[in-house]
Formats: sequence, structure tokens, C-alpha cells
Amino acid sequence: METQRLAVAVMHCEKCVANVARHYEELSGVAAVAVDLAGQSAEVTYDPGQVGVDDLLHALDDTNFKVAVMPEAGPHPFAADIAADEAEKAAKKAAEAAEAQGEAEVRKTGAAAKTHAVPDGEGTPAADGADGPAEAAIRLTIEGMHCANCAASIESHYRKTPGVIDVVVNLANNTGRVVFDPAQASVNDMLAVFDNLAFTAELIPEDAPLVDERRRAREAARAKRDRKVFGISAVLTVIIVAVGMIPGWHMGTGGALAGLFVPEPTHVQAMFAANILLLALTVPVQFGCGARFYKGAWGSLKGGSANMDVLVALGTSIAFLFSLWITFLPVVVNDWSSHEALAINEGMPYFETCAMLITFVLLGKMLESRAKGATNAAIESLMNLTPPTACVLRGGEEREVPLAQVVAGDTVLVRPGEKMPVDGVVTEGSTEVDESMLTGEALPVVKAAGDAVTGGTQNTTGSVTVRALRVGADSTLARIVRAVEDAQGTKAPIQRIADRIAAVFVPAILIIALVVFCVWFFVVPAGPDGRLVQALMPAIAVICVACPCALGLATPTALTVGMGKGAQLGVLIKDGTVLETMGGLTAAVFDKTGTLTVGEPVVVACDVPADALRLAAALEAKSEHPLARAVVAYAEERGLAPLPLAESFQAVVGEGVRGAVGGHEVFVGANGDGAGSVVSVDGAPVGCIQFRDEPKPDAAATVRELRESYGVTSYMVTGDAAPTARVIAEEVGIEPGHVFAGVKPLEKADCVRAVKGAAAVAELGSAVEAAAEDESAGASKRPAVVAFVGDGINDAPALAAADIGVAMASGTDVALDAGSVVLMRNRLSDLMVALRLSKATMRKIKQNLFWALIYNCTMIPLAAVGILAPALAGAAMALSSVSVVSNSLLLKRFK
Repeated sequence: METQRLAVAVMHCEKCVANVARHYEELSGVAAVAVDLAGQSAEVTYDPGQVGVDDLLHALDDTNFKVAVMPEAGPHPFAADIAADEAEKAAKKAAEAAEAQGEAEVRKTGAAAKTHAVPDGEGTPAADGADGPAEAAIRLTIEGMHCANCAASIESHYRKTPGVIDVVVNLANNTGRVVFDPAQASVNDMLAVFDNLAFTAELIPEDAPLVDERRRAREAARAKRDRKVFGISAVLTVIIVAVGMIPGWHMGTGGALAGLFVPEPTHVQAMFAANILLLALTVPVQFGCGARFYKGAWGSLKGGSANMDVLVALGTSIAFLFSLWITFLPVVVNDWSSHEALAINEGMPYFETCAMLITFVLLGKMLESRAKGATNAAIESLMNLTPPTACVLRGGEEREVPLAQVVAGDTVLVRPGEKMPVDGVVTEGSTEVDESMLTGEALPVVKAAGDAVTGGTQNTTGSVTVRALRVGADSTLARIVRAVEDAQGTKAPIQRIADRIAAVFVPAILIIALVVFCVWFFVVPAGPDGRLVQALMPAIAVICVACPCALGLATPTALTVGMGKGAQLGVLIKDGTVLETMGGLTAAVFDKTGTLTVGEPVVVACDVPADALRLAAALEAKSEHPLARAVVAYAEERGLAPLPLAESFQAVVGEGVRGAVGGHEVFVGANGDGAGSVVSVDGAPVGCIQFRDEPKPDAAATVRELRESYGVTSYMVTGDAAPTARVIAEEVGIEPGHVFAGVKPLEKADCVRAVKGAAAVAELGSAVEAAAEDESAGASKRPAVVAFVGDGINDAPALAAADIGVAMASGTDVALDAGSVVLMRNRLSDLMVALRLSKATMRKIKQNLFWALIYNCTMIPLAAVGILAPALAGAAMALSSVSVVSNSLLLKRFK
């Protein structure tokens, strides 16, 4: 007989346990089954002559449970599913409680549904699924957007579409995300929105990254085409400017051309010939290289809005038509000898203005696209961590296959120097693996049979075979990339400023241009060029200098770079709202075990008799709780191994574990006063076990920096007794009055709400040193913003109750769905990185908005008073958006 431990997820109740057990008991060759609800696992004893591991893995195929081989060490293979389920159940119970109390105020932050009312005490787990309207979400890659008005137009059309719940369009990476009710609308309905718009959209598969090989190739082809168009436009523009503006060239060229047709051309004829040449050179620039602006303008107007293309097309078209009139005026008046034919601007057209405007805008758009592409560098660097192929053992042969063809259960060979292609468990061999990309630890970690490995980490010394557990979109790295992409696609509340301005920007500019024209034409005395010329040029300059692009790019580019940089530093901030809110943090509530402490408690005192301790350790061996592992380790140290087999194991949330061991009913759980664990055998207490958990090395420094540098008050919540809790609090620098002791897991949310509602939040300044008094005084006037920092597994209600839920990942086990902020490297000091990154990103957003607004507020008046020529106005407009994107890219230097 052999015994195999399996990971089974997600089980919710005893019915699930019975269902799993029944399926395995029905297998021929299975002798015994022990299902652990708390550990989400099953232990199957079987005859290998009749049944194999593959049969065990497929025994639950007709159910909704996931099954994998449980590694001897490392994270649970389905930790993310368990965390997501916990968060969903907590959110549902919170909503039900809020509705019952008439306080149903539910809001959503990040991936977790968050509520202001969480049920007190304990309760049975919720059933599968959640009530309420079903939602479906699609991701789109959108082509043809040029400015904030484009994004706003798409969002506006979607919001008018029946069934659409939410829509966010990201100008920085040309993507969109639409949430809709599938009962009212279909995916085809969502795509049909673009039928009447000047943009094209394509669905991004659910398991595909935003930036894949196909999109890279398409963007590379577009960049090559843009360079070609700009090159043609630039060459023609240089010739136009040379002929039209260098002294002597205009008349010299015109005289030579006119001389081909007239023996002795007049001044007017030479001027006409030169202007015809300029016209011939300008037409390809205006209507060939500049065709994109006319297409964009027509599509925008057809969709009921006006974007940047409207301004460029209108400004250049006015200048072109005016130049056309100047050129053909001798033909109209039929005068080739007198100066009447040169009455407007001495016969000099403004073709160079048209060409320079279009060329400068094309240059700006080309530079802008290149800079926007650089904002996704962090995402691409994460994606490149996994190799494109993997060596798979199938049928006794080694096969090099594309990574996309590797499936869960495959055996993968990884040689020295190669990267782990999948998440899995080592089955043969030993090696050292560099996990710095996830954990931040510089020293390689020894991996042997039974140890878990993560895709993207670097194998250094030995060859190992790995059984794939999570592949493709389910892998840790893919989920990190997806989380960052989703975060980059959200909006920070501050972007509402830009959205409101963008909604009226183009109509306002056109009105300003009309007013400028009227003032120069009717009010200002006529100049040497006449009223029409002196009125037309400033109006064109106003139209061309105005730039909604910079406003539209101010927020999304900073978010994209900032969140990508955060992922590289091991900090995942789930959306723009969280990022903005985090900058105003006033209080942080820390879970003790595994957050402030290392999470590896040891037994420091035990008065339980050896025989009873052996029974207790056998029961605790079925649990994954840190205290349970400490009891088992203590029993083994005292020579009580091997431990007997526990049966009828049951975990009671907030109390402990119970089960049958050697014919005795055993209970190990919380003492009445919260000090340690009490052991009972057959209903009679037999002794107590005391534990000690060391604070993390960076815990005290983090609490101190939060207080001194940011004016944030720290609180601690724990199930320990008050005396034990106060000892840890004192060691890390948390005041005794800010400790919640003897708290059950489901009561942590109550503690968070107590902190949020406490008047003490306004007294933060008293705990801050004199150097930070001013900042603290400011913090005391802010509304309370409370973060809960926990392990992300059994803290789901508290994470949901807080304004910001911060989940600490455990080693390479990244619980991405647990909180709105995830510290992937399990370092408490990374909370400071998240705070600094939040403030740095918000600072860049405000800088971008400031420069975008200052640019328009400065350049538009300069153009209106005639100081800024139209050609220079176009150059300034083109460079404004480039400057905003470049400023956002400075966030890549954040450390």
C-alpha cells in the first residue's frame, strides 16, 4: 500500500468533504481516504497494483473540484483559488449583514468586494456563487485613438449602450475594458459600438496578455509606416520651406519655371509659377501624409464629438484654402502685370505653414507612440522571464515544445542555467533556484524532490524534473502580469479633472478661435497685410496650438509606468483609486501572526503529558496552521514520532481543531483567556501549550517610519491574550492602547471599523516627532484612511472592511486576489515602497496635469495675440504631449 496526499480545492463544508471521500472510496484499489477541510487536501491510501496517481488525479473530473499532487513543502497549489473564495464569501456575508441592518453600502476596491458592514461572530461558509446580477467583462485593443477626446467618445458611446455596467478606456496603452450584463447584451453588441466610430477594436483573449507577439508585430509595422510617412513629409516640407522662405529662392525658382513657358515672365507670372510648385509639393503632405487627420476628424464628427484631429484638419485646411486663394488670385482677376494680383500678403501663400504644421504633428505623434511603448517596458520584462519553449518528457522521450502546449501534469526537464517554464513541484534531482524575481532574496534556494518551484525563476546548478501544476494563465507570473495590466487599465479619481476638461476642450477652442478672428478683423486696426490676413493667422495659431492630448495622457501614462515599476519592486497596486487613496493613509492595522511576526511560532512552555501531547500532535498534523506546525515539531523533538493517524478531523474557525486519535476524542484550541492552546482528551483538559513568535526584523523600523515620516498610526490585532500581545506590540513600537487582543478571525473586521470610526485617528500628531509636526497636523485634518495588513488568506473580512487591504504574500505564494495591494516579497518594509510609489506616481500625475493646463493657458493667449506663428504653434502642440509622456517615464528611476 502507498499513501498519496492530494490538494483539493475548493471545499466549503462537510458535504464537500463527503463528496470527495465518496468519489475516492468508489475507486477500485483505494483502501482509505482522509479528507482535510481546513487544509483543502485529501490523503488517499491505495494499492499501486490496481490504481495509479493519474487515476487519483482524475477521480473528481465529474465535479467542480480541482486536484493536484500536494507538494511536501511550499505553498498550496490552489492558494489563489482558496484566497479568492474566502474573499467572495466574506463579501457576500458582509453584504447580507448590511442589508439586514439597512446599511447596505457596498463599494468595490481592486479585486476584492469591500463593505462597511461585516457580520459579527462566526457563521457557516456561504454556498457556492454569489447572488446578484451576473457580470461579464471583455478586454479590447483599440486602434485609432489620438487624444483624450477619443477615449472619452468611446466611453460615452458605451455608457449609452444597454447592458453596459462599466467601461474604462486607457489612452496610454490603447486598450479598453468593458463590464456588461450578459443577460441584456452580447459580446457582438459590445463590438458593434465601434461600427459608427472612427476606431477599430479587437477582442483580447481572457488568458492572453495585453502586449503579445501579434500586437508587438502590429505596432512595429505601424511604427515603420509612421516613420516612412514622416520621412516623406519632412523631405517635402524642407523643400517647401526653402523655396517659400529663404530670401531670393521663391522668385528665383518662379522665374526659372515661368521662363520655360514665357520668354520674359513678369513678376506676377514668376510668383504664380513658384506658388504652383509649392502647391504641388504641399498637396502630398496635406492630403497624403495628413490623411490620418482627415479620417480621424470625419470619424470623430460622425460619432458626435470633436477630437484633436478636428483641430489639426481644420487649422491646416483653412491655411491651405487661404493659400490656394492667394495662388490663383491672378487667374481670378486676370491681371498678370499689376500688383493687384498680389494684393494679399504680396502674393506669398502659407503653404509652408500647412506643411510644417502636419510635419511637426506627425513628429510629435511618432515620438509619443515611442514613449508610450516604453511605458509598458515593465510588463514586457515580466513576460520575458518565462522561456518560449519547454523540454517535456512524454512517452519516455524528451520533446521541445512551445510553452503554450505544456499542460498541467506534464513532466518538464529543466537544465542548469535555464528558467523554470511552469509552476510545479520537483520530482527528481536537486538544484539551487534564484527566486529573486519574486522574493527579492539574492541567495539561491535549494530545491529537491517535493519542493515547489515557480515559473520564471532561474535554475542555477543542477538538472531537475518538475511536474507542472499551474501553466499558462494560471501560473504565478501570468497572474502577476494580468493583475498589473488590469491595474494599469483603471482610472485614478484625479483623472476626472482631465475628463471634464476634455469633454468641452475642442468646442471651447473653436469658440476662442472665432472670437480671436472677430477681434482681429473688426476691432484691431488693419495692418499692411490687410484685415483678413491679420485675423486669419492668429485664429489658425489658436486652433493648432491647443492640445487635448497632453491632458489625456497625464494620468494613464503615469499609472502605467508607476504600477509597472511597482511590480518590478514586488508591490502590486490593484487600481488607480487605491493608489490615490494610499497617499492619504492615516492608520494601519496589522495582523500579528505572519505579518508583524515571522509566522513560525515555537513552543516555549508545555505542561501536557507525553501521551496526550502525542495525540494532540497527531491531530495538529492534519492542520496547516502555524501553531499546529509548532506543536508537531515540539512533539517530534521530544521523541514522540511516529504519530498515530487522526480521523474525523474538523477545524472550527476561531476555536481550534478536533478529531479522533487512537480511540480518543481530542481537542486542541484557544484557551479561555487567549493565552496559548489548551489540550483536551475525551472532554477533559489535560494541559496547556504556550507559544512564542519572533517579530520580523523590519517590523519595528516599518512602524517607526510610518509614524515619523508619514504620520500614520499603527494598530495590531491578534488572537493572543493581552499580556502576550502587548509584549510583541512593545517590541515593534505599537502603543499598548492600540492593541486588539483575543480577537477571532471573523472579528478582525470589527477592529478595522473601530479604527476607522475612532476619534483617536484625529490625534495622530501626538505620536509624531517634532520634525514631522506640520505633516501630522495636516494628516489630522484628513478623513480617516485605514489600511489592514494581513496574510490575505484568513483575513478576507478585514481586508474587505479596510479602505486599503494589503496582503502579504508568503514566499512564492502570491495571493493576488486577496487584497487591493499585494506585497509579493513578504517584506513588511515594502509597505513603505508602496506608500512612496503611490506618492511619487500621484506627484507625476499632478505635474503632468499642471504642465498640460499651463501649456494651454500660456500658448493659447500667445497665439491669440499674434506672437506665436501657426507653424510654431503646431510644433509646440506636438511637443507638449511628448513632454508629458517623458515626464511619466521618469518614474522608471524610482527605487
